[in-house]
Amino acid sequence: MSTDVTERPDTRPSDPGVEEGKVAHIIRKDDQMRGYVMGEEVTALCGERFIPTRDPERYPVCEGCKDALTMMRASGGN
Repeated sequence: MSTDVTERPDTRPSDPGVEEGKVAHIIRKDDQMRGYVMGEEVTALCGERFIPTRDPERYPVCEGCKDALTMMRASGGN
């Protein structure tokens, strides 16, 4: 299992069609293909389980995922 992580930029939605309260989660690169192409459920770094269906660049990044990524990097796990 790879520990590579796909990180999305911290962007704030400016599109009026973006749903309030939605966030973009950070997922492992291994899960990216399964989720987006195969439509399988993935687990974000914060523990949230979901099937990715929306453009993550339209939402702010999940604070829980950011914290988990920071902790992974601090402990030496990329």
